[in-house]
Formats: sequence, C-alpha cells, structure tokens
Amino acid sequence: MQRVSILNQFILTLCMYGIFSTPAESQCTSDDYNLLCDEGESINGVVFDCGFSCFLSNDVTSCFEDCIQVGLPTMSSSCVTCFAEQSTCVTNSCFFACAFGTESDCEACVQANCQEGFEICAGIVDADADGESNVCDCDDSDATSYPGAPGTAQGVDNNCDGFINDNESLLEDGCQLDINGDSTITIADLLILLSEFGCLESCAADVNGDDQVGVSDVLELLSGFGEPC
Repeated sequence: MQRVSILNQFILTLCMYGIFSTPAESQCTSDDYNLLCDEGESINGVVFDCGFSCFLSNDVTSCFEDCIQVGLPTMSSSCVTCFAEQSTCVTNSCFFACAFGTESDCEACVQANCQEGFEICAGIVDADADGESNVCDCDDSDATSYPGAPGTAQGVDNNCDGFINDNESLLEDGCQLDINGDSTITIADLLILLSEFGCLESCAADVNGDDQVGVSDVLELLSGFGEPC
C-alpha cells in the first residue's frame, strides 16, 4: 500500500502542475481546486490513510468515498467521488505493479489505467498551455498568468497572488517601452536601459516585467525603436 500512496501523490502532483490537458466536464468545484492547490500534502495523507482502511473492504469505492469525505469534509461529494474512483482503480488495477514492482512500473500502470478517468472526472486541464493547470492558475485562458509569473505591466494579476503588483500595473502612458516618458521610443530610452543593465530589483528600465534588466529588455525595446507611444 505504500507504493499505491506514492502513486496517488504522483498523480495529484501531475494534476496540480498541468500535465493533464484533455478538456473535461469537472465534478470538482472552484472551492475544491482551491483546496487541492493549498492542501495537496494533506489530501495525499488522507488518501494514504484511507488506502489502509479500505484495501480489504467488500466495497472499496464506497469505503474510499466515506473515508475521504470524513478526512476532507470541505471537499464536495462529487469531487470526493473522483478521488475514490481513482484510488479504487489504483487498488484494483495496479496493486501488484505498485506493491511489488518498481516505481516506474507503478507509474506506468496508473497512467495506462487510471489517469484518464480521474482527469475527466476532476476536470483538470491546462487550457492556456502555460504549464500550470486550472487547479492553481488564476486565469487559465491567459498564458501570462500563473503562480510565480513575471509581471507584464498590463494591469492583470500575472502571479496569481490576488493583487496587482508594481510590475503588473498598467502604465499611465500605456507604453512600457517609453522609459523616459517622452511618448517616443528613442536612443534616450535605450541609454537609460543600458545604464541599469544587470539590475535585479526595483528596476525602472525593466520593460518586460521580469523584475530585472537584461538582454531580453534590450531586444524588446529595440523591437519598438522609433515608434510613438
């Protein structure tokens, strides 16, 4: 059962980091996703404990449903069912691979037999293909918004912290390449940028919103060189 638990954690990790990307009708709510995002380790612990309790049950799925619901009382019953069915699948289809095989054997078995069903049931996708699934992605339709994303100075919460930070705020003049504010991208802007080249914090010449001034900023500024703002 230890290997089964490891695989439960493995699948949950894959889901949380956007490996699954097939469109799905979710049985899990936005509140469930918040729980998955914030309490992944706790959820894995509950599933692990339920595995010991339900392994020899006459009705494994019902046992998992009851056990997981008790351990995760704030998770919706429909989402609990997804986890119960996934856990049952691992127990029924992959027990020997997970209990007696290598970790790779176990992972391969789960992916071949249990991954798709859980994915469809839970509705875990990465619609914008930014590497972060809709579990923790605050805007899964925008590839520039995901936990830890650099700011784009477009007035959106790129890093999903619930705030519009300085490097995310929309610049008043609407032109992030116009560093000196003269409404035109000129050599003057380039000189300011070069004077801050290598800056790693609170950089006025950070035109691409990644909190530092480097080659990418130079290239982005040159792409708009001579253009009015």
